[in-house]
Amino acid sequence: MIARGRFVLEAIAAGLVTGLILVTCFDVVGRYLFNNPLTGAYEITQVLLGALVFVAMPLTTGKGGHVEVDLLMPILPPVLRRMLGRIGSVIAALVMLYFAWRLVILTQDQFHTQLATSGLGIKLWYFGVIGVLSFAVSALVAVLRRPE
Repeated sequence: MIARGRFVLEAIAAGLVTGLILVTCFDVVGRYLFNNPLTGAYEITQVLLGALVFVAMPLTTGKGGHVEVDLLMPILPPVLRRMLGRIGSVIAALVMLYFAWRLVILTQDQFHTQLATSGLGIKLWYFGVIGVLSFAVSALVAVLRRPE
């Protein structure tokens, strides 16, 4: 189940990166060869990059890829290192749940006001939903992950 979820997130992230590459290529080719840039390329790039960050969050959490300061960890006994790792995971999960909660509030506001991007009119609350799910899944992954 976990491996399948990771595969799905990795596939979505790969699709988003591919989308970023294609948008950039079409924009550059259209701009310099045909003097006709891709309409909304900058906005599409912003949206795809934001979605990529949200999709990659649980993957980064699962791999323990967040920035950590571990100056004293090598000199601590293994039992204490594991205990501090668990405490750090719980704190990280609480922070991510807080972000998810704040994002729920923001997403509700964006839904009610129907706030959208200026050029293409993409509704911003869609990305709020992705962010809420991302932080909630990341919190769960942080708690379930075994620290080294």
